[in-house]
Amino acid sequence: MLDSHFRPDNFGILPNIFGLSSYALFVGLGITLGLSYYLLDARTRNVKGEGVIEIVSSGLIFGLIGSKIPLILEGGDLESILFGKSIVGGLVGGMLGVMLVKRILGIKLRMGNIIAPAVALGMSVGRIGCFLNGCCYGVECAFGFDFGDGLTRFPAQLAESGFHFIAFIILHRLRGKDMRPGILFKWYVISYFIFRFFIEFARVNERIWVGLTVYQLVSLAGIMFVIGRMMVERRKGVETYGK
Repeated sequence: MLDSHFRPDNFGILPNIFGLSSYALFVGLGITLGLSYYLLDARTRNVKGEGVIEIVSSGLIFGLIGSKIPLILEGGDLESILFGKSIVGGLVGGMLGVMLVKRILGIKLRMGNIIAPAVALGMSVGRIGCFLNGCCYGVECAFGFDFGDGLTRFPAQLAESGFHFIAFIILHRLRGKDMRPGILFKWYVISYFIFRFFIEFARVNERIWVGLTVYQLVSLAGIMFVIGRMMVERRKGVETYGK
């Protein structure tokens, strides 16, 4: 699963490192660093409570399922759907999955303020794998990199890696401040969806409706959903401070 992300044949800056897929290496490294950061931060801040395993597990499982949705909407073939994945769909699926599991099990624990920087760190490292692999490439431009077709293309993967790393630094500094539980993850998701909407204009993806890609449409839906969720929580008087 780690070694699957669509790219044209013979594409890539450095698709293999010591005989191993650079994409798999960096995605695996990103997951490891993100999870390690989360575990260390949770231990440092003495985060305890029933529901931790359920929240993390549901986020990962439903995130994986959600990562397939944009590929289905894009009309991908069976192989690309089974082995491909989308960050946009993964974030949406993970959020919905956590909400569903928490509602079913009656879990009140809110961990978004801890999870947000961990996710951002993992994403920033994983996107380097996309760059080396030659997937998720940008449009032809005056500066950039040749991924294998003789054209100079915008390094959209590095731009996204930079966004996530900057987000990680900001979230890391904010995570210890008193604020509404889970608000950091919502801010992170909204900011990423906004970023992704605009970076899509510099990426090579099929335009399916009014000049927009499926990822832009999902991003817009995600923004509206998260903002709506925040408004509902505010009206319900969700506790003001927490992790």
